[in-house]
Amino acid sequence: MLWGARLSAFLLFRIIKTGKDDRFDDKRDKFFPFLGFWVFQMIWVWTVSLPVTVLNSPNITQFPQPAFGTGRDIAGVILFAIGFFLESVSDVQKYIFRSKPENKGKVCDVGLFTISRHPNYFGEIIIQFGIYMIAVSPAAYGYVTGAAYNALSATVLGAIFLTVLLMFVSGLNLQERPGAKKRYESGNGWESYKTYTERTSIMVPFPPQLYVHTPTILKRTIFLEFPIYVFDPAKHADQGKVQEREAEEGQRDRQGSHEQSGAQLLNGERS
Repeated sequence: MLWGARLSAFLLFRIIKTGKDDRFDDKRDKFFPFLGFWVFQMIWVWTVSLPVTVLNSPNITQFPQPAFGTGRDIAGVILFAIGFFLESVSDVQKYIFRSKPENKGKVCDVGLFTISRHPNYFGEIIIQFGIYMIAVSPAAYGYVTGAAYNALSATVLGAIFLTVLLMFVSGLNLQERPGAKKRYESGNGWESYKTYTERTSIMVPFPPQLYVHTPTILKRTIFLEFPIYVFDPAKHADQGKVQEREAEEGQRDRQGSHEQSGAQLLNGERS
């Protein structure tokens, strides 16, 4: 309930402040994509709620339940608290950063975003594993047996589903390489973004002073920065767009030089 209330309150606050919800800009006028979005949301909520739903089902509650306070309960609460902190604080930090006009187009590298490029995603993932850790206690300690045991254990699928969703479907997969590609082709803060990705862990929080020197093999495994997220300008950029941008920039530079030379010449004649 705490997780849902926080997320709902933050989304409502953002919509009130901005006057819109731009998540639907490309779907509002298209019935089936718009319907599909909400159907998928229902499936997502149902799946991540499985641990709590199954735990409170009659097939589980018919068995004796362990008193709250087991080692798994404590571990689950700690995971939930850390995840809740990461997700809540990073959402606010990003909102404040983006609400300032002078930060338009800049890389959000403040607060928690100095140790993780996606601290909110990491927080969301460990929240779900924390909830599962608490919910599975009756099965882990042998209080439930048979089909009820299997059902309760299988609710880990909720946390796994969310992890797969954020890492390979609608989260990192749509932000990392596509975002880098857009910056590189437009020239909008590419160098600063490139430096940011080199020193900042993609998701697992880690000191940037250490991450920048971390071997690539560890980044691609332990730190989850898989090759599908990595942007290589030679392989993934549209070189036609890059050349077009560079030509436009060169033309503007030449035009500016001509105007400056003309102004200097005019001032010389006046003096």
